[in-house]
This record gives sequence, C-alpha cells and structure tokens, in this order.
Amino acid sequence: MDILHHAQQKSRVSSANNPVWMDALRIALGLFLFIKGVLFLQNTVDVFALLSMQTDAEDLRRANMFFSFVHMIGGLMIAFGALTRLALLLQIPILVGAALLVNPQNGFYLENTELWLSFIVLGLLLFFMIIGPGRYSVDNLVLRPRPEQVEENSF
Repeated sequence: MDILHHAQQKSRVSSANNPVWMDALRIALGLFLFIKGVLFLQNTVDVFALLSMQTDAEDLRRANMFFSFVHMIGGLMIAFGALTRLALLLQIPILVGAALLVNPQNGFYLENTELWLSFIVLGLLLFFMIIGPGRYSVDNLVLRPRPEQVEENSF
C-alpha cells in the first residue's frame, strides 16, 4: 500500500516539476485547438464538404458543430490545465480522423500542411497525456496534495 501511495505522489510531483516551456506549449496547444474550433464554425461549408467526401451520413452539420464544440471547450480546458487528460482524450479521436481520413485526400506531400499539422497536434496530445498538465495548471492547484495533506495521510 505504501508503494502505491509513493508512486502516486511521485507521478503528481513529476508533473508539477515540468519545465515552464512545457506549460507554455500546453497553453499554445489549447489556444490553437480553440481557434481551430472557431474556424470550423466560420467555415461550416468547407468542413461540410470535406466530411461529405468521407461519409454519406445525413447528420454532417451536427458533426461539424460537435467538432467545433469539442475543440473550443477542450482547447480552453487544455490551455487552463483543467481536467487536462480528459480534454486531451476527447481531442484524440478527432485528430486521428483528421490525420488518417480527411487530410490524406490531398496526398502525403510536404505542401499538405494540414496533414502534417494534424500529426504534430496528435503527437502533442499524446505527449501531454503522458507528461501531465504541468505546474501552471488548475489540475496542479486543485488536485495535487499539499505537504500538510501528505503528513496527515501518512498515519
């Protein structure tokens, strides 16, 4: 039992000890996803055309709203570091779909920046799923036990 408690403490502390540049990268990723969600709402016709090439579903407009909502809310959650891993987990299926289904239609060329950007963002999502939210996050402020809490729980 003591080993499990020590491992949990070590994992929480290691996320809080991440370098500041990782927090800045996480915030930039969250803001990028938020902006991408806003752009999906503004370019509904273009997104609808891209999605309609892949599927015959009648509810493509709802899918566009869903992608926009997940990107905007999840992006803000990632930027603030609030329930970060949950927000990252919700983003992964959308980015996998973008990287493997939608963006390869233009080919695997260097000029296809949307494809490579999808792979980079997907990699960053996976990176922060493993590394954690970092020290400048709501998760760290709320969920990380304080030293006085650790001393009380050790008996």
